[in-house]
Amino acid sequence: MECYANKREHAKSLSPKHLRYRGIGLVWTVLVIFVLLLFAGLTIDTARLCLIVHQMHNGADAAALAGAPWVIRDQDYARYMAQQFAGQNNANRDPVLLDLNEANEAYGDIIIGRYTYNPEEGKSYFFRYDPLAADPIPINALAVMTTRAQNRQDLGGPIPLLFGPLVDVLTADLGSSCEICDPESYEIIPNPNTGEIPRKHGPYAIAVPVGGSGAGLICLRHNLTGLHVNGNSTITLNNIGNPPIFEDGVIWINSLDDELCLTATGTPEIKSNILNIAADDITIKGNFEFPPEPEMYINFRQPPIPDPLLWLNTDENKPTNNLAIMGTDLGSIFINNNSSVPAEPILSGYYSGGLELDAGTEENPVQLSSGVYVLDGDGLKVGSNAVVVAEPGVFFYITGEGVCDIGGGATFIASSMTSGLYQGIIIAQDHLDLNMASIIGGPGFNLEGAMYFPQHVENQQQKSDFALTLGGTGVAFNNQIIADSIYIPGTADIIVNYDGRNPAPVSRAYLVE
Repeated sequence: MECYANKREHAKSLSPKHLRYRGIGLVWTVLVIFVLLLFAGLTIDTARLCLIVHQMHNGADAAALAGAPWVIRDQDYARYMAQQFAGQNNANRDPVLLDLNEANEAYGDIIIGRYTYNPEEGKSYFFRYDPLAADPIPINALAVMTTRAQNRQDLGGPIPLLFGPLVDVLTADLGSSCEICDPESYEIIPNPNTGEIPRKHGPYAIAVPVGGSGAGLICLRHNLTGLHVNGNSTITLNNIGNPPIFEDGVIWINSLDDELCLTATGTPEIKSNILNIAADDITIKGNFEFPPEPEMYINFRQPPIPDPLLWLNTDENKPTNNLAIMGTDLGSIFINNNSSVPAEPILSGYYSGGLELDAGTEENPVQLSSGVYVLDGDGLKVGSNAVVVAEPGVFFYITGEGVCDIGGGATFIASSMTSGLYQGIIIAQDHLDLNMASIIGGPGFNLEGAMYFPQHVENQQQKSDFALTLGGTGVAFNNQIIADSIYIPGTADIIVNYDGRNPAPVSRAYLVE
């Protein structure tokens, strides 16, 4: 074994060149460890920032879903709900904070606007709602953008880094941006803070509600054709609500059939604030004429609107299960030109044979008392020669084998009840009664209330296979038409004056981005 003294003697014999490199391994070890620590720190900080972005995204999703159900009816409450639900989510152990952005400025934290999809371009757009605009766009969506940045200390400021201080980087900014477009040019609005054209990135979310708005004409069915318009007919939907809500001046077609949901022969015209179509990418069959934006907006890929009168199809709410309404069977009443018009109003109640009315004059009309009419057998038939006037507050419920058949030229004046379970509804057909209805109005036609024909027609091959045939010239329907499917023949001129009744319940909201 070599002794220590001999080792020292051996070292003395080394040249100065070799002595200079003694201990270099320790230096390299320190440098490599430092670099490894930097890489490990970078990995940990990056993973941590990814986690925080995910947490901020969760907060944005929750906020958008919470605010969207209220966005049409109450924008202030929609902002409040979005802010509250965002705060129930944490990012970096801090609540996700949002500014209410009550002025609805572009690229604020909570932005109310309109989301739409253009099937020709295959692209979706989000437009900011501007309450000061001459023609404000309709509202149907809420966007949320979450931020943690140096210039947003009110939201918690930037995210402190764990290992960044090793290289003099103390914090990191996290933010999001969606593309907010100008409703006239469809061009992306530059970010007012940076002047840059943003691209969709980061923790943001856009949600739209299912329901929450009303519609004057609703086609409920989810397949085949919801609405077919023939000839040179015109459909006009007026929003007469008080106050009028732009989103309520709506025709809503729930059919998801991309090619058959809305069809036409001839050159019909549709006039409405909004035409909402559930189909994803539609080829409208026919030469429809539509007013340009902003007179009318056509929105594709819209969530099917829930049936606002679905409750009427439940057994407990059907008049047929109400003994007080049914009472004694009153049989049937048939009045034509060969019959004398009763001097007293026809009583409400249950008619197993239905009502068939085809007589009367302006001086001596067929009169109906107020109340609920449950009509089986022939259902409700009003001929073209009829003059029928009902006392205020009637509801016609057609069930069993009953048919609703109101002919053109008839004078039929009636208004719905103003209180009770069936208030606001003038005619409804049992959804189990699969007979197709026909209402052809005329100048003397004035039924005020919702008309409801939910019977689902399974085989739709001909024009007669629609749940409701709706026609007439210069006919004003007040105030809502809801049917499984609707056929409008010939040169009909249909006007629906919708007053905002029966808004569809908000069943849910869903994320579109």
